[in-house]
Amino acid sequence: MTEPDIKAVVKPTIFREYIVGENINGFPSEIIGDIPKFHFILGFANDTYDDGAGTGFFKRAWNFDDFSPTKVANLKKEHKNVNVVISIGGIGAEFPFNPKDITSWTDNAVSSIKELIQDYENRLQPINNDDTIIDGIDINYEYININLSEPTQFSTCIGQVIQRLRDDPDVSKSMKVVSISPTELVNFHYLALYTNKPDNIDWINYKFYNQYFRSEYEFINFFNNLVNDYGTALKILAGFNSDTSTPTPTSQQACIDGCRILIERALLAGVFVWNANASAPTYSLEAELQKLYTKE
Repeated sequence: MTEPDIKAVVKPTIFREYIVGENINGFPSEIIGDIPKFHFILGFANDTYDDGAGTGFFKRAWNFDDFSPTKVANLKKEHKNVNVVISIGGIGAEFPFNPKDITSWTDNAVSSIKELIQDYENRLQPINNDDTIIDGIDINYEYININLSEPTQFSTCIGQVIQRLRDDPDVSKSMKVVSISPTELVNFHYLALYTNKPDNIDWINYKFYNQYFRSEYEFINFFNNLVNDYGTALKILAGFNSDTSTPTPTSQQACIDGCRILIERALLAGVFVWNANASAPTYSLEAELQKLYTKE
């Protein structure tokens, strides 16, 4: 592992927004702020299951017409700071990491995710050789079922998928950005994945909204523990949930206040929001969070 950068000076440079659901029919470009990097994350590419076991054949759950290659290209042409990423996995116990057979699952995952990326890339002629429609993937499993005799199954398997896609000349340019999205109960799996090859993971979308913090200082202490565990302050992003229909244990204001302090101390690279569909049409949480970027 490379030398830890836990004492690095960190500027907030990135804002990420998940799009999951059916109540918006296009990218909410009105929320794109004057931030160096703004990512939309399309969810989800879900595994296909056979008697509860994953086959590795991923299929997109979003409406392809609403978020078509042309719409992505036009968005990125108008907003040079935008990247578009595909999220792999799914939320809840309905979409676990639970391979039926490790070898076939890995092979199928690589080929099916590659196909999802090429569905976008092959439909439009790029303006130049460096242009892509899709910019990367996000690994997002909240339930990880593995054989207890193989505790590294998730980190090894997902690590191979990431590496093979990044090495594949057909899609390597569309793998510029790779993120992982840990939650408390499965964080050790993601930490093992990251530790195996940290250079393959660009961002860590930690779901703070799934935990309870009594104050901003409790939030900050936990953030600092994550920095020590992952050995970096440059990649960890703080997650917020705009879906008020699903109660979350944490105090959103404590997290916002904690992020404000972290930015003042030059310790936070950015935040992400779950998700645009719940935020529409006001996007008030996104507006409040982006104001923090101007108060550094």
